Amino acid sequence: MKEHSSPLYLQISEDIKRKIHNGEYQVNTKIPTEAELEKIYGASRITIRKALELLVEDEILSRKPKIGTYVTAKKIMRSLNQSMSFSKTCQGNGHVVSTVLLRAELREAKERDLQCLELEGETHILVIRRLRFCNGVPVILEENRFAKEYAFLLAEDLSISLYSILEKHGIYPEMSRKTIGVCYGTKEEAACLGVSEGSALLITRDVVYGRDNKPIYRGKEVVNAENFEYTILQRNHE
Repeated sequence: MKEHSSPLYLQISEDIKRKIHNGEYQVNTKIPTEAELEKIYGASRITIRKALELLVEDEILSRKPKIGTYVTAKKIMRSLNQSMSFSKTCQGNGHVVSTVLLRAELREAKERDLQCLELEGETHILVIRRLRFCNGVPVILEENRFAKEYAFLLAEDLSISLYSILEKHGIYPEMSRKTIGVCYGTKEEAACLGVSEGSALLITRDVVYGRDNKPIYRGKEVVNAENFEYTILQRNHE
């Protein structure tokens, strides 16, 4: 490194940021090891670690135990204060959305389906399972379960925004009741999202309602939290 008034660890962290910005270190790829960085910068292991710690704190880098240090992808921010689709959330942030339809079929209804969708006497429901991508990266494995009356969706192009299809038919999702938790990826979930089996993932379950306050669908999303996070605006009261 050239002589500079700032500490060496700051110079190194700035140089790594420059390399990320210039594309020398790509998003979601591993940077050189600490030993390799020592040689590149002619610095001690302590100095290298201090530089990396700064970048991890700023969420520019992320450490994966026993694997290495990676360039962190900019996370997609989705507000829980708005009933906004994944497509509109991504597009609003300048990202490219794509979807792969995994399954769309009528299946036998579960007791939970009948309760959540307020159905009586139904034996089958419509199940739509999709894998959602942002900028080519798989982010969400999604399953939505509808009453059989929504079987008309089988004739639609389900690789586009589901909300836009519903709105075309005069159906407008207005609000949802959502719960968020953590799950550990099954073999199928891990394969779809490009993570190791057993990895910690976010899971959301919700029931989405229309303008008449009647349920439209019951949904489940398994989310790779490395690329996605939820935000909520909360007003504090005395």
